[in-house]
Amino acid sequence: MEIESSEAIMSNLTPDEKRNLLFDVTCSLEIPMKDFDENWWPLVSNIWTQWNSYKQTNSNIRKDFVCRLMKHRESSTRKKENIPIDKRRITKTRPSNLCCAKIRVLWQFSLKMVKVDRCKDSPNHTHTLLESDQIKRSQAIRTLVEKDAIKNYSAPAITAAVKEYATKTGLGTSVSELKCKEVANIKYKVRGPMESHLICNSNLNSDILKSITFLTEKGYHVKNYCVSHQFTKGIVFAHPKQLEKLQRHGWLTLIDSTHKTNKYDWRLFTLYVRDTYGCWDVGAHFLVSSEDDDTVFEALKIVRSYCNWIPRYMLSDQSSIEAKGIRKAFPGISAGEQECEVILCVVHVMRIWMTKIYDKKTRNIMNAAMHKRTKIGCEKLIQEAINNCAVHNIVDIDCKKRTDSERAAFDFRIKKVSAYGVDNDIIGEIHKFPFSIQHLLVKEACAVMDRIEKGKGTPGLTSLNCYCLFRNRYLLPCKHIFHEHIYGTIKLLTVDAWKGFQEMFEESGYEIYEGRESVVEFAQTGPQKEAEDRRLTVVELTERVRDKYWSVEEMGDVKKTEAFISMLETSLNPIISKIDK
Repeated sequence: MEIESSEAIMSNLTPDEKRNLLFDVTCSLEIPMKDFDENWWPLVSNIWTQWNSYKQTNSNIRKDFVCRLMKHRESSTRKKENIPIDKRRITKTRPSNLCCAKIRVLWQFSLKMVKVDRCKDSPNHTHTLLESDQIKRSQAIRTLVEKDAIKNYSAPAITAAVKEYATKTGLGTSVSELKCKEVANIKYKVRGPMESHLICNSNLNSDILKSITFLTEKGYHVKNYCVSHQFTKGIVFAHPKQLEKLQRHGWLTLIDSTHKTNKYDWRLFTLYVRDTYGCWDVGAHFLVSSEDDDTVFEALKIVRSYCNWIPRYMLSDQSSIEAKGIRKAFPGISAGEQECEVILCVVHVMRIWMTKIYDKKTRNIMNAAMHKRTKIGCEKLIQEAINNCAVHNIVDIDCKKRTDSERAAFDFRIKKVSAYGVDNDIIGEIHKFPFSIQHLLVKEACAVMDRIEKGKGTPGLTSLNCYCLFRNRYLLPCKHIFHEHIYGTIKLLTVDAWKGFQEMFEESGYEIYEGRESVVEFAQTGPQKEAEDRRLTVVELTERVRDKYWSVEEMGDVKKTEAFISMLETSLNPIISKIDK
């Protein structure tokens, strides 16, 4: 009974609670093997990395794991690549031995249980769980991203969706550090193998001719066209029976584009109409090489030439390209025909709101406004949503900025650069500086080779007093000092010299540079101050008048706007004319 109750307790834990237990292992944990492999270990795969493995005589497997920040594997120095120094990237490397925490995991196959213990004499973590998430993403989060990446949504949309879902399922802290760039990289790895069959040796003209022949044999009307000033091409095709429905029921037509339908990445546009029996049927298709309003307009014009299609409403997604193409193809009353209004698809509008409005309550208000039947009620709900967003957006931005600041502080003190061609003793001293300062010093050290290639000799410095721009600006060793130290007669960069440079940043970051700017102040006389006050008064009055005008203009009441301008002219003209005299 005790075992069953403990298993029930373990199964009811949230993912974040499970991560905390496996991060700071204070007592022995026994977890069913299948549950551990599927629901526990993927949550902490970014925290622990394998140290060793041992298979016991009873077929049980014991593995020891160390904290990833211990970094017992040496980083690659890329010394084997035959690349010039000035062409090499300055890459980031993590320092080793930042944390020495260890755990032992025993897979007991006979009992189908996994036992997790803290290794003997293992110290506590020297960092927080958030710092582990900043370095690497767990397998649980990567799996969530891969599931959405298969659908080929954009990286920002996937990031927002994964964060929202993970927060609901108790993975909020683990997903907080997920970035769009990481999602894009994961998406590229997932989509690459899926789309490999689309990449081949292609002959566009031959494929177009084959497609036209095939469609003609099937009884379709087909026309191939090009838009010369846009350098785009397109194919319009529609079956006569579909054109009959488009002509009869096309007063409401849905237009939608589909990507990834062919190896040339041409966009497939489809026109849908709803028949008498409530069934959505195809009216026509067109494939275009590029999605722009002129190319869409030309295709719609060809479809109109096939039948007497005069739509009253066109249902579209949030696409200005489609809207502009429709307005050109159906000019309305100015061309002697009925107006064609573009209305937005509810699904696409709600999808955009999900990516742009993070607060659930505000999204619900906007959904209610979308289905409101009266203009007054709709505007009232929209204003309420705007009022909610104003505060929530500020809080969200503040949280993001705080996270970015914490990440920058973490990188500033912890990360190390990797550079090829710099002496090991020098790079070891450079690693004792903050991360951003390391970049500056590595560039100056690498610049010594450029000086040698240009035939420049050692500068002949006898002290650290160099008057070049870099030395004066950053107070750090410059390329001239490095040149003299490496190839000159005097070793300028002694242990004490390095220590003096490094101590500049021990107590602070960039504050060392904040007091070095030159400020020239001119004392104003009494008349000059009075003139400045008068100028500021005039500027203030001008700004207040301008702001008031725009507030009246935004109301949309033309009479009030004209009355405001008339009153403004009446007040100012006598003053201006009096001064002119």
